[in-house]
Amino acid sequence: MDSFLAIVQSLLVLVFVIFLAHTILRFMGRYTSKQNRLIKIIERVGVNNNSAISIVEICGKYYLMSFSQNENRILKELDDLEMEELISQIQADENNFNTSFVDGIKTFTGRNKKTDTYWNEGRK
Repeated sequence: MDSFLAIVQSLLVLVFVIFLAHTILRFMGRYTSKQNRLIKIIERVGVNNNSAISIVEICGKYYLMSFSQNENRILKELDDLEMEELISQIQADENNFNTSFVDGIKTFTGRNKKTDTYWNEGRK
């Protein structure tokens, strides 16, 4: 009986420590991670383990940049027309990916909109 109480007590202490750590990390996260309002990475593509190419928005202007361990460079400043085309292409690719992913999952699980009563009943 004493060993059972010791196990329960240990589990309660462990749950309390995890809860305390979670609460402290959430509290600290509010003050340590500030939202970048002037610098945003729009798209990032890894070239190899040590370098990447990114489209970055800095103060409302868009740049094509290369990032590596040794240096970061602005390769080209992108004009507004190029960025509108790129952003619309990125959004179209994301929409196509999401649609094809959901369709793929339905096909994999044997469900599709024609045979699934959930879809045919208006998602009640």
